[in-house]
Order: sequence, then structure tokens, then C-alpha cells
Amino acid sequence: MSSDRVLIRAAMVIDAQMVRAAPGAVFIEHGRLIAAGSPQAIGRPDDVRVVDLPSSVLVPGLVNAHAHLDLTHLGPVNYGGDFVNWIRFVRTGRAVDSVDIAASVRRGAALADTGGTALVGDIAGAGSLIPAQVLREVGMAGVSYVEVFGVGRSQGAAVERIRALCAEYGQADGPVRVGVQPHAPYSCGPQVYRAASSSGLPCATHLAETLDEELFTRRGEGAFADLLRSIGVWDDTMTPSGRHPVEHVAEALGEAPFVAAHLNYVDMEHLPMLARWGVHVVYCPRASTYFGHPVPGRAPHRYRDMLEAGVNVCLGTDSMLCLDTPERISVLDEMRLLHRRDGVDPRLLLRMATVNGAAALGFDPATVTLAVDASSARGEAGRRSVLAVEPPDEWIGDPLRGILMSNTSPTWILHPDRGLVI
Repeated sequence: MSSDRVLIRAAMVIDAQMVRAAPGAVFIEHGRLIAAGSPQAIGRPDDVRVVDLPSSVLVPGLVNAHAHLDLTHLGPVNYGGDFVNWIRFVRTGRAVDSVDIAASVRRGAALADTGGTALVGDIAGAGSLIPAQVLREVGMAGVSYVEVFGVGRSQGAAVERIRALCAEYGQADGPVRVGVQPHAPYSCGPQVYRAASSSGLPCATHLAETLDEELFTRRGEGAFADLLRSIGVWDDTMTPSGRHPVEHVAEALGEAPFVAAHLNYVDMEHLPMLARWGVHVVYCPRASTYFGHPVPGRAPHRYRDMLEAGVNVCLGTDSMLCLDTPERISVLDEMRLLHRRDGVDPRLLLRMATVNGAAALGFDPATVTLAVDASSARGEAGRRSVLAVEPPDEWIGDPLRGILMSNTSPTWILHPDRGLVI
């Protein structure tokens, strides 16, 4: 009996596109997914090792489209209710030494791996290339967005940083790609956003995360204006646009497909704009809850309206600081929150956590599905990944809903880098 040929039978196998079978099975040969579907359709190949997981649900590896792995060493931590003070805490606690940055990212990547992450959109918040190097070392694919800051007269340094990244990584491809992230509309001026959008690099930004952000872009006032003055970067060239944050950076968003995190405070009129510009929205439900967004009196997050408007919405975790699962970093827990709180269809959540996230990061969505044809099984697209997730004990009902009602970590069956691990 060959250990290289494994048939795994489970309660269900499902992805966000074509595969759904209950009971289900997957056939793996030489570390590649060969087939996924019903046990009857797959049959029992010759010389195969059979593994029965009668209560498990088999799903593809997940996509965390917005994480801050270099902040892993700081959390979890209680939020004191003041976002600017929280930013100050992050600024003073952030790792700056290369060894410390690498250690925090490595720890974060390990927790993301425990959480079933196949692709990650990681924010290299220290403006460093070390996170990308660590992701390559540990075998976690995705985009490392090098974060830049620059307002007023200080925009020049950020623009030069983006140009240097473009010169070195503009044509780069592979499992770990380098992108750029203008931090946010209150910390990056229009020159920085224009440089990012014209760079050809994958682009990301924080956007419409807080009401103070809108106060800043409309009137140049509020907590963020006070913060910039306190750290000595405010100058007389900085003038408010009088517009909502989405409109404030519209020129850049319309030029390149940005991955925009949060968007806790947008109006319905902004949704057609986001769809037209091809903006990918990353919703981080636990982070929004942690920071108290949206505030009382404001509409709930419009992620469902965005999806209906044709906006690609995916999921992220943000940083370990705001998570309630110190043992893992996983968008599976974001799915669980949205299902329990909002009653979102589990299949829609699986799409947001897999193919939508892959599309946002610029990867082939097929890499986070379980559908395999003869051509993809032979090529690079055949390198699928498979997770097993357990529902609560004695669960009765839809197995996929069951894994959203449990609190367990997923288990790798077929790892995107290490191959078969069962």
C-alpha cells in the first residue's frame, strides 16, 4: 500500500465554486490533489491508503487578505477606547530591529499557518522587506505590502521609496510578491497615492476606517490632525479636500486595483464607485468589533451591499492585537463571527475567505478551490491545499454550518508548501 496515494473520506467536501459533496472524499497522489467529490464518483483507486474522517468537513486553504504579522508580538491587548492612543502604543511597541521584526513575522506566520492560511496579504508596517523574506523562508505565499507614510512636504521620501520598490520588484512574480501600501488618507498625501497607483506594484491601503479619518479629509481637523502636529509632520501645504475619504483618494483608486481594508464608514453612493474602480474590499469583522465600529447611530458595515453592487469583498484578520484567538490567526474565525452575528450563508463566507481573497491579492482563485481537471492536476494550478475542520461534538445538520458553530482550529491535510501531512 503506497503512502503517496491517499483517499480521505469525510462528512463533506466543499469549495466556493464547483465542488460540494456530502459525504465527500479527496484523492491525493504524490502530494497533489487529483480528485474531490463524492466517494462514489472518486471510487477506490488501486494501492491507496484510506483515511476516514467521518465528522470532518474538507475545504480549501484560506486567504487572509489583511494581516499585520510584524505586530504579533504586541497582542492580544485590550483596547482603551482611544484610537490615536492605540496608534501611539503601536508606534512605540513596533519592532524596529531586523531580528525582532523577523521574529514577530515568523511567529505570526506560524499562527496563520495554524489557522489554515494558504495566502496572506501582509502589511510590512516597518517599511521593511524583512517580512517578505520571512514569508519566503517559511513557505507562506501571498503579498507583502511595504507600508509607506508621507504627508505635506514629507511626501518626497515616500515617493522615492515606492520608485525604488518598483525598480526592484515591478516585474517580480512568484509565491511571495512585494507590493506597496500608502498607510491611510490621513498619513499619506496625494503624491504618495499617485506614486503607488502608477508603480505597477500590488497596492493596498487602509480606508474609511474611522469617523476621525473623514473629519481629517473633509476639514483637516480632529484627532489625526492633532496627532500629525504632535509628531512634527504637519505643515502649511496640507489642505483638506472637503471630501469623504473614498473620494479623497479617488484618483489613485481609479488608476490601479487597490486592496482597501476596513471601509467601516461608506455611504451607498460610494459602492458603484468602488465597483467601477475594481477596488477589492477587505472586511475584518473582529477588528471592527474590537474598535467599536460602526459607532452607534451609524449603519452596520455595508459588506453585503458591496457584494450586491459588484464589489469583490474578502476577509482579513488585521493584527493579533485585536484578536480573541491567541492560539491562531485565521479568517475562519471571521467567518464564524459573521455567521453567528449576521446569519450569513456559509457558502458565501467560504467564497469571501477563499476565491475572493485570492482575486484581491492577484493570485489565481483556482488555487484555493478543490476542482481539479486533467490539465490543472499536471500544472502549477494543481497545487491545491486541503483543510479538515471539525463541527461541535454530536453536531446534527449542515456540516459546513457546523464548522462555523465550533471553535476548533483547522487541520492541514494537504499543505500548500509541505504537501501531504496526514
